[in-house]
Amino acid sequence: MKSAHFPVERNAAPIAALTIAVAAAAIAVLPPIPRLCGVAALCALPALAWMLSSSTAWLGVFLGALLLLPPLPASFGNSGAHPALLIAALGIYASLLFGHRWTFTKSPIAAPALTLTAVMLASVAMALMYSGASVGAGSAVRVALFALGPFVFLYVVWGPGWELAHSGFVPARLLFAAGAFSALFACVDFFYQLPAPSGYSQQFIWLADRVLRRAQGLFYDAGALGNMCAFFLAMAAAAMLLPGSRPVSRWIAAVGSIPLAAAVVFSYSRASVLGVLVSLTAMFWLRRRDVRWVRAGIGAVAVGLAVALAVGVIAPGLAAWWVTRARNTVDLAFSASDAALSGRVSSWGIIASFGIEHPLRALLGVGYKTLPYSGVLGRPVVADNTYLSAFFETGLAGFAALCALHIAILRATYRAARSSDGVAAFYGTWAFSFWAGEMVQMAAADLLTYWRLLPVFLFVVALAVVKAREACA
Repeated sequence: MKSAHFPVERNAAPIAALTIAVAAAAIAVLPPIPRLCGVAALCALPALAWMLSSSTAWLGVFLGALLLLPPLPASFGNSGAHPALLIAALGIYASLLFGHRWTFTKSPIAAPALTLTAVMLASVAMALMYSGASVGAGSAVRVALFALGPFVFLYVVWGPGWELAHSGFVPARLLFAAGAFSALFACVDFFYQLPAPSGYSQQFIWLADRVLRRAQGLFYDAGALGNMCAFFLAMAAAAMLLPGSRPVSRWIAAVGSIPLAAAVVFSYSRASVLGVLVSLTAMFWLRRRDVRWVRAGIGAVAVGLAVALAVGVIAPGLAAWWVTRARNTVDLAFSASDAALSGRVSSWGIIASFGIEHPLRALLGVGYKTLPYSGVLGRPVVADNTYLSAFFETGLAGFAALCALHIAILRATYRAARSSDGVAAFYGTWAFSFWAGEMVQMAAADLLTYWRLLPVFLFVVALAVVKAREACA
């Protein structure tokens, strides 16, 4: 795979060496803490130069950082600053540096993705109006975090990132390794109850003999971890079910599924479990002619037994607690739905009552991600519903753009899944099935705020779109 590089002057090496020597001498006389920071910055310079010399290097590092790095221990926002944001800044610079390599071809996903981002950005004005400068600034920051996903998609579909589509299954292999490692760390984190990263969400499991913090691994909360695991479980299922070439062998996919499935259990996220089940159902329907049911059943049973063993060893009382919780969820769904949904119905009722009393505000929106952080409804309210949040925070325009994005993603990935190109078919199947589960899970969580997974998912969608387009050309 070729990549563009900066021209290097012959006399640049002595100048660079002299600069490093002077910087090292200056760092040596600093106090201990600034000295460590200076050494880290000096060591980062070669990596920075490498990322800036290539049109695609920053993207690989960015996606890896999203999956493998925790937030920095800094007081910034609700979840702390994340190192991936610095790499994203390099990506913006790379998009300008290699601007001559952008080709604006037809893409059905680009329009709704850009429209939704634009509507979110416009809603910041409503956030400033109704909730003040502090909440409005937070709204703008969250719009920027969401925009990272569409930016990655466009960088691959329209920009220099299209070269990565020629790497075949290599991106899938690297992403799966990163996801499996992140899930394995989450299992270790749950077993040893390691210190949580900056700004973590306080979520606990009350067992009969102890109280445990729900597994969150390197993420802000347990829901984000469960959603990441659901994404890579969909990839593992695609690798095991699809005929022909695949990014990893069936054995590797099965082994990698064990920490991923265990982390979903330890995250204690019912919505993520539901998302996995819907994703697998969609995949079985999509590839129903390719599935070898006996082999698929044996693989599912083997992974399930391994996960049950892991759960029984790490947290013996958790399995029984999960069964009790699932039974209570089903029972309460018919008698006290608010209890079954952890108070979500009450929150939805408050939001709906506000919309009835203030229809104009509901149609125009009150500002993206302002409901949990302001008193615009009388008190902060967590919607835990992507569709409800999109409608009341970004208005009818935002809700319509979200629905259009759903349709565009499903159509594009379905087309890629039916492609004659094996790589496009794999990426398309993976993305289609996962997004089907995501659409259902959005009824119980605001998944647009999971900004660390959206760029990874839209990267996979972009690879599917580019490969399917090339196969049809």
